[in-house]
Amino acid sequence: MQATSSRRSPALILGLTLAGFSAAACGIPASYAHTSPTRTEAPMRCEISLDAVRGGTMIEGRVTSDTAVTGTYAMAITSRSSGGSTTIRQSGDFEATPGEPATLSETRLMGSPASHSVDLEVRVDGRRMSCDQTEL
Repeated sequence: MQATSSRRSPALILGLTLAGFSAAACGIPASYAHTSPTRTEAPMRCEISLDAVRGGTMIEGRVTSDTAVTGTYAMAITSRSSGGSTTIRQSGDFEATPGEPATLSETRLMGSPASHSVDLEVRVDGRRMSCDQTEL
């Protein structure tokens, strides 16, 4: 009975690992999946893009506004690997011209898009928007 159990362990571990990666990939909100927000009439929209590139992932935070705006942003990127996890924090000021996406931050990291999670917060005129919201 032990021999059967030990032969199944690698397959079970591999299966659970693949299931975990699939769940992580499916759990990415639409704003992370390089898609437009559902409400295009919102005066300001925020987007996070995680794109697989050779050797890693390109991560970009963007904002698009119907009017010229200035504000600040704060982005936190958490990367996970077999060696543990680390969080990188970036922040700063931005200006957005009407109708054109303004890149807030762009970072290239090793690992697949599923190994990174990103939080982006934008502040304009005292109002706060989290990137998983579609409008400000």
